[in-house]
Amino acid sequence: MPLLRSQLLQIGFVASLALAAGSGAAIAQPMLYEQRLPEGFAFVRIANGLPDSAVVRPDFGDAVTLGEGGADRVSPYYVAEDVARRPVKFQVTLGGATSEVQAPVAGGGLNTILLQREGDRVVATSITDKADYNQTRARVTFYNAVPGCAGGALALDPSGQSVFSGIAPNTGSTRSLNPTQAVVRASCATQRAAPLDLGRLQPGGLYSVWLMAPAGQPVSFIVHDRIAPR
Repeated sequence: MPLLRSQLLQIGFVASLALAAGSGAAIAQPMLYEQRLPEGFAFVRIANGLPDSAVVRPDFGDAVTLGEGGADRVSPYYVAEDVARRPVKFQVTLGGATSEVQAPVAGGGLNTILLQREGDRVVATSITDKADYNQTRARVTFYNAVPGCAGGALALDPSGQSVFSGIAPNTGSTRSLNPTQAVVRASCATQRAAPLDLGRLQPGGLYSVWLMAPAGQPVSFIVHDRIAPR
């Protein structure tokens, strides 16, 4: 069902507020999570767990280029129309070859589509993200995007104090943390990524910390979650 003009304007306004001033958009962010999307709509972003950069065209929007370094691997969330009752298709161009994958998304909420290589083909995994929000704390989601890693973990460095542990592969877990400046280290069993400086986590800030191994060795990076403008 097509969106009413008033609904489009409302979603665009909310998304614009969420983008304003980057991580300083804490005041606007509750409006995003209190907003109820029209039936069949969802927020969808794409994460590149492939060895190289890729161009991805979802069937609900324009193509997006996902890099191979840090936060460039993860797109912002897009408002996707009429996606909740069908598999969403993605055309993925990697190294000059194009393939098509599909994944379901949960209507009305936040979704991350994780692209990875399985043998000689590209596969897509759908992760339903939590929309928890606390204006006085920072929301951090830790994603274990390492296939076969049964227990992804994130700990403070160098103390080793656990922040997340036992995170299954291709899933994420969310916590609200006190605003602070921290260095963390992501790991899978005995393999550890290099220490990652999170900078200062802001009250009301929304962050993702990713553990990947696109080239075989674990790496981690932080993303400031945001909504793409319409």
